Amino acid sequence: FIGTIPTSLGNIHSLTLFAVGNDKMNGTIPGELFHPTLKYLDMDDNDFHGTLPSEMFTSSINLMNIDMGGNRFEGTIPAGFGNLDKLKLLRMNSNNFIGKMPQELFLPPSLHTLNCSNNNLNESLPDELYGATSLRVLNLASNNFSGTISNKIGDLKYLQELKLQSNQLEGTIPSMIGLLSRLRSMDIKFNSLNGSMPDNVCHLKGSSSSFLELSSDCGGFLPLVACDCCSTC
Repeated sequence: FIGTIPTSLGNIHSLTLFAVGNDKMNGTIPGELFHPTLKYLDMDDNDFHGTLPSEMFTSSINLMNIDMGGNRFEGTIPAGFGNLDKLKLLRMNSNNFIGKMPQELFLPPSLHTLNCSNNNLNESLPDELYGATSLRVLNLASNNFSGTISNKIGDLKYLQELKLQSNQLEGTIPSMIGLLSRLRSMDIKFNSLNGSMPDNVCHLKGSSSSFLELSSDCGGFLPLVACDCCSTC
Protein backbone atom coordinates (compact mmCIF):
# COMPACT_ATOMS: atom_id res chain seq x y z
CA PHE A 1 0.00 0.00 0.00
CA ILE A 2 1.06 3.57 -0.63
CA GLY A 3 -0.37 6.95 0.28
CA THR A 4 -2.37 8.01 3.31
CA ILE A 5 -4.97 6.21 5.42
CA PRO A 6 -8.43 7.18 4.11
CA THR A 7 -10.84 8.52 6.70
CA SER A 8 -13.55 6.40 5.05
CA LEU A 9 -12.13 3.41 6.94
CA GLY A 10 -14.04 4.85 9.86
CA ASN A 11 -17.18 3.46 8.23
CA ILE A 12 -16.02 -0.10 8.99
CA HIS A 13 -17.41 -0.38 12.51
CA SER A 14 -16.47 -4.07 12.92
CA LEU A 15 -12.75 -3.64 12.16
CA THR A 16 -10.61 -5.73 14.54
CA LEU A 17 -7.26 -5.71 12.71
CA PHE A 18 -5.57 -2.89 10.83
CA ALA A 19 -2.22 -3.99 9.40
CA VAL A 20 -0.18 -1.91 6.97
CA GLY A 21 3.29 -2.74 8.27
CA ASN A 22 6.31 -2.48 5.96
CA ASP A 23 4.50 -0.52 3.28
CA LYS A 24 5.00 2.93 1.80
CA MET A 25 2.27 4.79 3.59
CA ASN A 26 2.56 8.29 4.99
CA GLY A 27 0.61 11.15 6.50
CA THR A 28 -1.02 11.36 9.90
CA ILE A 29 -3.28 8.79 11.58
CA PRO A 30 -6.96 9.75 11.27
CA GLY A 31 -9.03 9.53 14.44
CA GLU A 32 -11.85 7.99 12.39
CA LEU A 33 -9.87 4.74 12.24
CA PHE A 34 -10.53 3.93 15.89
CA HIS A 35 -13.59 1.96 17.04
CA PRO A 36 -14.25 -0.28 20.09
CA THR A 37 -13.78 -3.44 17.97
CA LEU A 38 -10.16 -2.63 17.02
CA LYS A 39 -7.72 -4.95 18.79
CA TYR A 40 -4.62 -5.16 16.59
CA LEU A 41 -2.87 -2.14 15.08
CA ASP A 42 0.23 -2.73 12.94
CA MET A 43 1.70 0.25 11.10
CA ASP A 44 5.44 -0.28 11.58
CA ASP A 45 8.09 0.73 9.04
CA ASN A 46 6.20 3.35 7.09
CA ASP A 47 6.48 7.13 6.95
CA PHE A 48 3.64 8.18 9.23
CA HIS A 49 4.19 11.37 11.20
CA GLY A 50 2.50 13.72 13.62
CA THR A 51 1.12 13.03 17.07
CA LEU A 52 -1.08 10.11 18.08
CA PRO A 53 -4.82 10.88 17.88
CA SER A 54 -6.77 11.04 21.12
CA GLU A 55 -9.37 8.64 19.68
CA MET A 56 -6.83 5.83 20.01
CA PHE A 57 -7.20 6.03 23.78
CA THR A 58 -10.90 6.81 24.03
CA SER A 59 -12.60 4.95 21.16
CA SER A 60 -10.38 1.84 20.94
CA ILE A 61 -9.89 0.84 24.56
CA ASN A 62 -9.82 -2.87 23.59
CA LEU A 63 -6.50 -2.56 21.78
CA MET A 64 -4.19 -5.48 22.60
CA ASN A 65 -1.24 -5.17 20.20
CA ILE A 66 0.16 -1.88 18.87
CA ASP A 67 3.21 -1.78 16.59
CA MET A 68 4.09 1.69 15.32
CA GLY A 69 7.87 1.37 15.19
CA GLY A 70 9.93 2.81 12.37
CA ASN A 71 7.94 5.94 11.58
CA ARG A 72 8.21 9.66 12.36
CA PHE A 73 5.65 10.03 15.13
CA GLU A 74 6.49 12.90 17.43
CA GLY A 75 5.56 14.66 20.64
CA THR A 76 5.41 13.18 24.10
CA ILE A 77 4.06 9.69 24.78
CA PRO A 78 0.35 10.14 25.61
CA ALA A 79 -0.84 9.29 29.11
CA GLY A 80 -3.88 7.78 27.39
CA PHE A 81 -2.05 4.47 27.08
CA GLY A 82 -3.15 3.94 30.66
CA ASN A 83 -6.73 3.59 29.41
CA LEU A 84 -5.87 0.49 27.37
CA ASP A 85 -6.45 -2.16 30.04
CA LYS A 86 -6.04 -5.05 27.57
CA LEU A 87 -2.78 -3.89 26.04
CA LYS A 88 -0.17 -6.65 25.85
CA LEU A 89 2.36 -5.47 23.27
CA LEU A 90 3.50 -1.92 22.51
CA ARG A 91 6.28 -1.16 20.05
CA MET A 92 6.96 2.51 19.38
CA ASN A 93 10.68 2.25 18.65
CA SER A 94 12.52 4.36 16.08
CA ASN A 95 10.32 7.43 16.10
CA ASN A 96 10.74 10.99 17.34
CA PHE A 97 9.01 10.81 20.72
CA ILE A 98 10.41 13.21 23.31
CA GLY A 99 10.23 13.90 27.03
CA LYS A 100 9.70 11.56 29.93
CA MET A 101 7.70 8.36 29.93
CA PRO A 102 4.30 8.95 31.56
CA GLN A 103 3.55 6.82 34.60
CA GLU A 104 0.25 5.76 32.98
CA LEU A 105 2.21 3.85 30.34
CA PHE A 106 2.77 1.06 32.87
CA LEU A 107 -0.84 0.69 34.04
CA PRO A 108 -2.07 -2.01 31.59
CA PRO A 109 -1.92 -5.16 33.77
CA SER A 110 -1.05 -7.60 30.97
CA LEU A 111 1.65 -5.56 29.21
CA HIS A 112 4.43 -8.04 28.38
CA THR A 113 6.39 -6.26 25.62
CA LEU A 114 7.44 -2.60 25.67
CA ASN A 115 9.86 -1.25 23.08
CA CYS A 116 10.53 2.50 23.16
CA SER A 117 14.09 2.32 21.83
CA ASN A 118 15.62 4.84 19.43
CA ASN A 119 13.64 7.90 20.41
CA ASN A 120 14.52 11.07 22.30
CA LEU A 121 13.06 10.15 25.67
CA ASN A 122 14.76 11.51 28.75
CA GLU A 123 14.73 12.03 32.52
CA SER A 124 14.91 9.10 34.95
CA LEU A 125 13.20 5.74 34.66
CA PRO A 126 9.85 6.20 36.45
CA ASP A 127 9.13 4.18 39.59
CA GLU A 128 5.91 2.95 37.99
CA LEU A 129 8.00 0.97 35.51
CA TYR A 130 8.93 -1.46 38.27
CA GLY A 131 5.26 -2.09 38.98
CA ALA A 132 4.67 -3.46 35.48
CA THR A 133 5.32 -6.98 36.75
CA SER A 134 3.98 -8.76 33.66
CA LEU A 135 6.80 -7.40 31.48
CA ARG A 136 8.86 -9.97 29.59
CA VAL A 137 10.61 -7.66 27.12
CA LEU A 138 11.77 -4.16 28.05
CA ASN A 139 13.74 -2.22 25.44
CA LEU A 140 14.55 1.40 26.23
CA ALA A 141 17.87 1.52 24.37
CA SER A 142 19.22 4.55 22.51
CA ASN A 143 17.44 7.34 24.34
CA ASN A 144 18.62 9.94 26.85
CA PHE A 145 17.51 8.36 30.11
CA SER A 146 19.53 9.41 33.15
CA GLY A 147 19.65 8.56 36.83
CA THR A 148 20.04 5.13 38.35
CA ILE A 149 18.46 1.69 37.89
CA SER A 150 16.35 1.00 40.96
CA ASN A 151 16.68 -2.16 43.03
CA LYS A 152 12.96 -2.52 42.37
CA ILE A 153 13.89 -3.98 39.01
CA GLY A 154 14.00 -7.29 40.86
CA ASP A 155 10.19 -7.12 41.00
CA LEU A 156 9.99 -7.76 37.23
CA LYS A 157 10.15 -11.49 37.82
CA TYR A 158 8.98 -12.50 34.34
CA LEU A 159 11.53 -10.35 32.51
CA GLN A 160 13.41 -12.20 29.77
CA GLU A 161 15.02 -9.36 27.81
CA LEU A 162 16.41 -6.11 29.22
CA LYS A 163 17.87 -3.54 26.81
CA LEU A 164 19.08 -0.28 28.35
CA GLN A 165 22.18 0.40 26.26
CA SER A 166 23.12 3.81 24.87
CA ASN A 167 21.61 6.05 27.53
CA GLN A 168 23.06 8.18 30.33
CA LEU A 169 22.33 5.88 33.26
CA GLU A 170 24.74 6.05 36.19
CA GLY A 171 25.48 4.42 39.51
CA THR A 172 26.04 0.75 40.20
CA ILE A 173 24.29 -2.27 38.71
CA PRO A 174 21.56 -3.47 41.11
CA SER A 175 22.15 -6.88 42.64
CA MET A 176 18.39 -7.48 42.50
CA ILE A 177 18.79 -8.23 38.79
CA GLY A 178 20.07 -11.59 40.01
CA LEU A 179 16.51 -12.44 41.06
CA LEU A 180 15.30 -12.37 37.45
CA SER A 181 15.47 -16.12 36.93
CA ARG A 182 13.91 -15.97 33.44
CA LEU A 183 16.44 -13.47 32.06
CA ARG A 184 17.95 -14.44 28.71
CA SER A 185 19.51 -11.20 27.51
CA MET A 186 20.73 -8.00 29.20
CA ASP A 187 22.56 -5.14 27.50
CA ILE A 188 23.59 -2.08 29.52
CA LYS A 189 26.56 -0.89 27.41
CA PHE A 190 27.28 2.74 26.60
CA ASN A 191 26.08 4.25 29.84
CA SER A 192 27.91 5.67 32.85
CA LEU A 193 27.28 2.67 35.11
CA ASN A 194 30.24 1.66 37.22
CA GLY A 195 31.46 -0.84 39.78
CA SER A 196 31.25 -4.60 39.38
CA MET A 197 28.69 -6.88 37.86
CA PRO A 198 26.95 -8.37 40.94
CA ASP A 199 28.01 -11.92 41.76
CA ASN A 200 24.46 -13.20 41.73
CA VAL A 201 23.96 -11.89 38.18
CA CYS A 202 27.05 -13.78 37.07
CA HIS A 203 25.81 -16.85 38.93
CA LEU A 204 22.46 -16.56 37.18
CA LYS A 205 24.14 -16.41 33.77
CA GLY A 206 26.41 -19.34 34.59
CA SER A 207 23.58 -21.54 35.84
CA SER A 208 21.12 -20.84 33.01
CA SER A 209 21.66 -22.31 29.56
CA SER A 210 19.18 -19.80 28.10
CA PHE A 211 20.95 -16.68 29.47
CA LEU A 212 23.13 -16.07 26.43
CA GLU A 213 23.79 -12.32 26.27
CA LEU A 214 25.21 -10.15 29.05
CA SER A 215 26.80 -6.92 27.84
CA SER A 216 28.29 -4.03 29.82
CA ASP A 217 31.02 -1.38 29.61
CA CYS A 218 33.70 -3.82 30.71
CA GLY A 219 36.19 -3.38 27.85
CA GLY A 220 39.09 -1.06 27.08
CA PHE A 221 42.04 0.09 29.16
CA LEU A 222 39.85 1.63 31.88
CA PRO A 223 36.60 -0.35 31.97
CA LEU A 224 33.75 1.24 33.87
CA VAL A 225 32.36 -2.13 34.92
CA ALA A 226 34.32 -5.11 36.17
CA CYS A 227 32.70 -8.17 34.69
CA ASP A 228 34.22 -11.63 34.24
CA CYS A 229 30.98 -13.22 33.07
CA CYS A 230 29.91 -10.77 30.34
CA SER A 231 29.60 -12.15 26.84
CA THR A 232 30.30 -8.74 25.27
CA CYS A 233 32.27 -5.74 26.51
